[in-house]
Amino acid sequence: MMATTTHCQDVPVPPTGRLSTEQLQGRACVACGESLPAARVHRGVALVHDGGYPLDFDVYSCPPTTGDTA
Repeated sequence: MMATTTHCQDVPVPPTGRLSTEQLQGRACVACGESLPAARVHRGVALVHDGGYPLDFDVYSCPPTTGDTA
């Protein structure tokens, strides 16, 4: 049986409340939490409310590894 590998860009983005500050600031992957290289994959926008102020953050995941097609 062949093992399948799940890539960070294929993992659903967790709820905003589960993201760390580093993930919200685009410095860490939203799937694995590792530091991101410059070639990161944009996954969407996370909306956070700070009091009455809505704040939006672009969130990212790790890029495909060498040899992947995505």
